[in-house]
Amino acid sequence: MLHPRKFQVNRFKAAFSLIEMVAVIAILIALMTAGVSLLNGNGTQSRKAATDQLTGMIEQAKSTAITSRSFVVLAIAEPGDLPSGDEKCRIGLFKVEEWPEASESAPTLKGVLLNRWQTLNTGIAIVGEKVDGITNPIDEPQVTIEYGGSKNLQVVVHAIAFNARGGLHYPLGSTPIALRIAEGSYRNGKATANLKGPKRTANENRLKIGRVTARPYSIDG
Repeated sequence: MLHPRKFQVNRFKAAFSLIEMVAVIAILIALMTAGVSLLNGNGTQSRKAATDQLTGMIEQAKSTAITSRSFVVLAIAEPGDLPSGDEKCRIGLFKVEEWPEASESAPTLKGVLLNRWQTLNTGIAIVGEKVDGITNPIDEPQVTIEYGGSKNLQVVVHAIAFNARGGLHYPLGSTPIALRIAEGSYRNGKATANLKGPKRTANENRLKIGRVTARPYSIDG
């Protein structure tokens, strides 16, 4: 049996009441919900930023091709294509004076890098597969570009090439092409979209690029 004095002291020890526990659980649930919303928002913002970045570089490539009266290649380099050592996708622009015969589907080009490689945000991947039946350049044969002058640099990349009239020159064909900018990652160097929900769909933005004028616009509105 407890001594009456000891019992009196134990009665006033600090402890959680049921109401306090319910309040703590409610706060934790609210914080978790806010965290999920924040992550989703960051994914949407990253996709938009990457889409805007690609749109701007496509416009730059097209206008440079027209003003320089040459071919300009928008090169998409996946992890492992460059000695960067990370898992990020990079975009570069190359000026190419000459293009091999049109029948060659995977040409080797000599080019000049027009600016520094641009890096897409972590968690964003440019993935393959057609978009509503439209050719995706990620599925097409890759292009080898030799550049750097005496440094003898070489890179094998996915490519979109623009001619001196501002139209699409590569991938070959007479129809538009489309890019998928998705929330995802690069696994073993390959772009993989994150599939979510019961239908296992990807959160992505899609850009369609016309053949004649090569103007990019969003398929998703």
